[in-house]
Amino acid sequence: MLFRILKNSFLKRPKAVFLVFLSITMGAAVATAFLGIAGELSHKMALELRSYGANILLEPAAAEGGGFLREEDLPKIKTVFWKYNITGFTPYIFGIADISAVGKRERGIVSGTWFNKLLDVEGEEPTIQGIKAIAPWWDVQGSWPQASDEAVIGAALARRLGVTVGKEVDAAVHGRSQRFRIAGIVTTGGYEEEQLFAPLVTVQTLLQQQGKVSRVLVSALTVPMDDFGRKDIALMSKDEYEKWYCTAYVTSVAKNVEEVMAGSRAKPIWQIASAEGTLLKKLNSVMLLLTILALGASATAVSTSLMASMAERSPEIALMKAVGADRFQITTIFLGETLIISVVGGIVGYLLGDQLAGFISRTVFNSTIASPLWLFPTAIISALFVAIAGSIAPLRRALCIEPVRVLKG
Repeated sequence: MLFRILKNSFLKRPKAVFLVFLSITMGAAVATAFLGIAGELSHKMALELRSYGANILLEPAAAEGGGFLREEDLPKIKTVFWKYNITGFTPYIFGIADISAVGKRERGIVSGTWFNKLLDVEGEEPTIQGIKAIAPWWDVQGSWPQASDEAVIGAALARRLGVTVGKEVDAAVHGRSQRFRIAGIVTTGGYEEEQLFAPLVTVQTLLQQQGKVSRVLVSALTVPMDDFGRKDIALMSKDEYEKWYCTAYVTSVAKNVEEVMAGSRAKPIWQIASAEGTLLKKLNSVMLLLTILALGASATAVSTSLMASMAERSPEIALMKAVGADRFQITTIFLGETLIISVVGGIVGYLLGDQLAGFISRTVFNSTIASPLWLFPTAIISALFVAIAGSIAPLRRALCIEPVRVLKG
């Protein structure tokens, strides 16, 4: 009997059913798209933010290593627990040098580093490390050094020396000198514009510090810091420490790196790490708020459609009450209609939302996203929420109908 009533209701009111179906479908589609993007948002945005600089500084421990780290330990950074979160790193060695060119001389810093080094780690895929990996925002006029006697020079230092791309400069340290051909001029808007950057091995030889580095900048994907992440590890229990160690906080990734680099001390670059965490939290909050607003708008549309439908069906409801239908039976009939529509709308909304999320990801991030399995039940639950929330007011109106007044006109 109930099935026949529901069937007749759908066949006799196709326009009203379609409007409710459309409202539920749109709500489920928008919720699926926003939640799907939010699930990937932290990862995508973290990748984008990694292009703005490193977030971990690795330097010699105060009383160990003679003020240097060992270059031979650098490949170990890509073997730590969070190795897949480490998107890049580059070592530096610094020295004060007399830099001269075309009759001008400046006292400045010569920095040895990697520019675009192919790092081969046993058991892992070869990766590109160096400045190009962790600081793609550097604006280089010319090209990156390819040979051991090529260098890039900061724009401010280049102006004072009067050098351009293709010119040569000499760097002298304690009576030893090295001539470099300027392959490019770098502009960053920061302290890098006051330095001369050359291949690591060449500067190590110039400074007589073969196989040593002064510091390492590491760029890693991390999750936003919370109160637990900021807790002193010395005060953590064994279970708390395992949870902290297995969460990609910037502090736990730094600890990972510190453990494999002998005589090192790793610390987060807080002005970068904190800004990233705050931004990611705000973006996730915005996506959640948009999802709630979309579901609220859909529920309102469903309620409006059902209210109009209830007004048309007043005689039908009054007749049901007149022949003995109680509140539970009427509620079952009308909720049954809405829930059937919501399940179908949820399935269709999931399919549409998945395509919408993919389109947004391709447009904004120029990449695709994989829909997580939890999105499908989430779409169904969203559709049921919209249907039930939108049915409350119309159902209350239906239950308040008085058969005598309606049937007598």
